Amino acid sequence: MYKKFCMAFWLCFVFLIAKSVNAIVINEIMYNPDGTDTGREWIELYNNEDFSVDISEWKLYENNINHGLTLSQGDFVIPGRGYAVIADNSDIFLADYPDFNKTLIDSAFSLSNLGELICIRDGSLSLVDCVSYSPSWGADGNGKSLERKNPDEESTENNWAESILDKGTPGFKNSVSSTGPGQNQTAEPETISVYVNVIGKKPCISNITISPDYYDMEGFQVMPNAGKNKEITITAVITDDNSIDNIISSTATIKNNEIELLKKESISEHEAVYEGKTNMSFYDYPGSYDVVIKAVDNLGSEEIKTAQFEYLGLLAVDINLDSVNFGEVAAGTNKSLDENNGLTIQNTGNIASDIEVSGTDLTNGEEIIDIANLQYQFSGFSFVSLLKNPATAGTNLKCGESSYEEMNLKLHILEGTKIGSYSGSITITAVAE
Repeated sequence: MYKKFCMAFWLCFVFLIAKSVNAIVINEIMYNPDGTDTGREWIELYNNEDFSVDISEWKLYENNINHGLTLSQGDFVIPGRGYAVIADNSDIFLADYPDFNKTLIDSAFSLSNLGELICIRDGSLSLVDCVSYSPSWGADGNGKSLERKNPDEESTENNWAESILDKGTPGFKNSVSSTGPGQNQTAEPETISVYVNVIGKKPCISNITISPDYYDMEGFQVMPNAGKNKEITITAVITDDNSIDNIISSTATIKNNEIELLKKESISEHEAVYEGKTNMSFYDYPGSYDVVIKAVDNLGSEEIKTAQFEYLGLLAVDINLDSVNFGEVAAGTNKSLDENNGLTIQNTGNIASDIEVSGTDLTNGEEIIDIANLQYQFSGFSFVSLLKNPATAGTNLKCGESSYEEMNLKLHILEGTKIGSYSGSITITAVAE
């Protein structure tokens, strides 16, 4: 009872505070990891500015306690645009994230799975940044973290979302960041290639890149295009110790599909940049794919190198209509869509999905036809009334080139409904199975 009262008080307290975003913000929260929570909860801080900030005298405010901070790894001075993680147990954190090499801080706390207010305070105990998170925001025991979309904006519910990647992104740009590529839109990065002239006794392959690279993190991540192919570019530097003109064949193989790499640019008489393009389908399964690059010279010597990229998961559907017109319907009767004007839903992503369906009332000035009078039906199921709040339809839209589901609609006009033209809307959203 006491904790619930405090949580309600803190929520009111946060909304009463009118403050600007500071240099250091709470950027990511792992409050309910998959499995046991003990020792595995953590909070990521991010420095919004270009200058360094010393947090050695700062406190973590949680459960009405100002918790002290103990340095476990790195430096209390967080560089501009840098990260630090406050962990409940730094040893357990490093076991879960063995490659983490940023500042790591120990502090004794226990985050509530029901949501609570957490703050960062400076040496004078002034508030620096606060977040009052809730499990309704996501990341509730499913192995994900809560990530801030834009660290430059205030910490409201609309500025937080569940991480796309499992285990979150401690020490890296958030996967839901709106200041870089988002999940369904991306800006192609500008790349500067760095080359070195190393002469060997057989062809040498180096500086392999796979683009467009979706995330600013280690490795290559490629995001599919909804409903259409994704063009991928493979680039490599090939070197021959005699002459680059001795290279008679250069190829890249993905999914048993071999493509030719053509010389794009000569760097010297011994090396050149080679490039090739191929396509991934929108329904190719998400996961890791090997790219095998092979170079052969005129003496029969060959070099083979393998690179990998991650084809990311995409959740998306497409519908064949943008409007539905039932035409004329008399009061007290039902009308279904004509077979030729039916609604078709296609899974245009590479993750098996369900859909959520909702709608608005049909209105004509002040006259209303309740949305519950509009019903939908999928093959093998009974008609179901539409609701204003999204409801899961129970479909199984597998990913693939021909993943379709026919949706029938039936409208019932009650006796006494006033004549006139009515309009409303239906919303269909893909959700993971």
